[in-house]
Amino acid sequence: MSKTLSSQIADLQRELSNLEREYRNTDEEWRAVDVEYVRLKRLREELDVHKRELSHEIEWRTRELTALQEGMKHERIIA
Repeated sequence: MSKTLSSQIADLQRELSNLEREYRNTDEEWRAVDVEYVRLKRLREELDVHKRELSHEIEWRTRELTALQEGMKHERIIA
């Protein structure tokens, strides 16, 4: 037995309404993910800068330590 035309229309309207609601929900989720992506990308850039700064500080301290150790060796030799 086939559905009446008005029943088919009502079914399609419900399906359309459900699909539109699902589309809006998906769009909201996508926007939230996009915001989080931008936040994480910015955080990654900040961490990269901090990491670079720490690396330079480590290199500088290592050179300073080496120079001081060399100075101690020369003091022992002279003493």
